[in-house]
Amino acid sequence: MGSAQSYPGLTQDVLEDYAALTYLSKGEILYLMKKFYSIDPEKIKNNYHHRFRREDIVNKFCVLKNNPFQDRIFKVFSSKEDDCFSFEDMVDLCSAMSAACPADVKSAWAFKIFDLDDDGQITEKDISKIVDRLTTSVDKRCSNYNHIDRDSKLKIAKVILQEINLDNSGGIGLHEFKLIMARQPEFPTSFYFRL
Repeated sequence: MGSAQSYPGLTQDVLEDYAALTYLSKGEILYLMKKFYSIDPEKIKNNYHHRFRREDIVNKFCVLKNNPFQDRIFKVFSSKEDDCFSFEDMVDLCSAMSAACPADVKSAWAFKIFDLDDDGQITEKDISKIVDRLTTSVDKRCSNYNHIDRDSKLKIAKVILQEINLDNSGGIGLHEFKLIMARQPEFPTSFYFRL
């Protein structure tokens, strides 16, 4: 894998700090740096905190390429909210998506991603848009094709809210979301990707 000294800015102390503060091992962090560094070594040599554009990140980290929540992932994990990632932003994302990350931490990140309008609640409107993202196919022969009509999406959203909205506020808050995700044994393995 190489040593931390082979990458400018990633000293042994920094590597140990990342390992202590995240759910990633030193080996995973070094692998992540190797991949991140390969985007453009000169930019990292000149500035360890260089922020790469979304396109550069997606081209190097294929796991993000076809993710229907790619834009939300970049919004939530971009520390400068500029649709770009520094190495530390990438470390944060990979830590949240790692197998070692506890389910309650994963659910807090998932909530931020699914709260599409950033209002602190997952509402009927958010759920309808989530259904769109999960069911819309992009075919080169035609424009986006939505598999579920508007009325069906609203029914789905209402059923979800009836089942999950414990305080009847009209939306799912972070606390409710965490409670529900804790009852879903498959959640930690579905909110996950390999480096």
